[in-house]
Amino acid sequence: MKHVIAIALGTTLLAACIPDIMNTEPEVRGLEGAAPVQTFTDPASGTDITLRPEGRLQLKLDSNPTTGYYWYLKDIDASTIDQLSEGYFADPAPEGLTGSGGHQMFVFEALAKGKSTLVLSYERSPEDVAETLKLKIKVIE
Repeated sequence: MKHVIAIALGTTLLAACIPDIMNTEPEVRGLEGAAPVQTFTDPASGTDITLRPEGRLQLKLDSNPTTGYYWYLKDIDASTIDQLSEGYFADPAPEGLTGSGGHQMFVFEALAKGKSTLVLSYERSPEDVAETLKLKIKVIE
């Protein structure tokens, strides 16, 4: 009989904890922006990104400069977040193949508490824009 009561009590306690265990929202767990480096590969426009001061954001964006299109940084609040680097990396391609794509990697560092919108544009020229990416950046302490 004691085992039945212990099992019932244990099951009740476990059931009470499941909603909290299943909650994966970082704000609830106190981990929002806690990772020192956050990497996003081709994020959707409008994505919310939370960083802590000195935290880094890596954006890996598909790119193929052989088409004439390239990602350009268009808008950034330099008091909140700063661009550290940007580079293009070609994907491995068979020898002799031209026109293969790759990705551009942007690295940003959070500077101070605040909110900012980071805007990048995939374009041949300002008049020939294929895509605009807007990310909502929040730097918390």
